[in-house]
Amino acid sequence: MADTEYDEAKARVQEATWEWIQRIIVLAVTFGLGFFAAYVQWGSGLEGAPALRTKVVEMDSQILEMKNKRVDLDGKITVLTSRLEECQKNLNKLAHPDAAATP
Repeated sequence: MADTEYDEAKARVQEATWEWIQRIIVLAVTFGLGFFAAYVQWGSGLEGAPALRTKVVEMDSQILEMKNKRVDLDGKITVLTSRLEECQKNLNKLAHPDAAATP
């Protein structure tokens, strides 16, 4: 009789163990699939990877345009500063004609 009680208790423990293992596996699979679905939707949603790829192309073209404008403006500033210095020299020569003839 002790063997049968022992075997029955052992069987109940094994069944309970397998039952909890199955529950844990079902929960893990459910959460895993949920995270995977969220990852896929995040990657291809309205603000996902395809939308970001088009934005990157647009922003790269804007950055290139701004860099070109900066180079153009730097060139203009260089030309204008040299012209300003020339104008200031000419103005000084006209304002002080005796100082220009002395050196």
